[in-house]
Amino acid sequence: MAESKSRPRVLFVDDEPSIRLTLPPVLQESGFEVHVSESVSDALFEINTNPYDVLISDLNIGEEGDGFLVVSAMRHIQPKCTNFILTGYPAFETALQAIQNQVDDYLVKPVEIESLVRSVREKVDSRKSGPLMGWRLSSLIKENFASFADGASRTAKKNSSALQNDELSRVLKAIVEQMDAANDELNPNAAQVASDYGKRIKKEGLPVSSIVGGVQRLADTVYGLIQNHQTTADMSTLITDLRRFNHFIGLLTEKSLESYSRRKAA
Repeated sequence: MAESKSRPRVLFVDDEPSIRLTLPPVLQESGFEVHVSESVSDALFEINTNPYDVLISDLNIGEEGDGFLVVSAMRHIQPKCTNFILTGYPAFETALQAIQNQVDDYLVKPVEIESLVRSVREKVDSRKSGPLMGWRLSSLIKENFASFADGASRTAKKNSSALQNDELSRVLKAIVEQMDAANDELNPNAAQVASDYGKRIKKEGLPVSSIVGGVQRLADTVYGLIQNHQTTADMSTLITDLRRFNHFIGLLTEKSLESYSRRKAA
């Protein structure tokens, strides 16, 4: 039982029955614990439900390029997972898109069994032995929270913003909380923080542009923090983290603007 738990877990995704009947058993015999999915929906369910060390996905699952959708989901939800694309068409464009989608490697059909096992094993072993994961953006912000908040607060005061240090801290904490969650919608706490910020701007008689300016300065300070720590970043997850950060910055801004427009001037 203990031996089974130590076996690397593989999610194998392919809509071809013949492939599903041949490759997964070989991986199983080679020391991997393999779960097989035959559709994108089943693969997404597995990614959201169970932890995996390796993803091997066909490039075209039902629709062309579906494999990149599966990889993107795995990168977002399980960033430590090693991702392979399985394709019968090793065109240059496919390899380029694989790199852009942060695929660790791609395998060409028909797959040479020993090459498949060796490639998967090498990627898994290298991630276990090396300094594979740098910082995640939410962790970096948490670790530098005090200096970050003070610096942004000083910048805000120079620009006559109503965003004081305590409010900035609440906004920043709300963003980090959202980034660590799987949901892409604002949670009630984050929505309330954004709403309070909009009301504060309106109450002090400042123009609506102050909201956008304050949030932009908040974002600029985060970008500066990233720049100062870029040599230790985990590049496999940085783009995803930045997209989520910008996504929630946008939602918070919209909520603040909505609150500002609904509140009557004092």
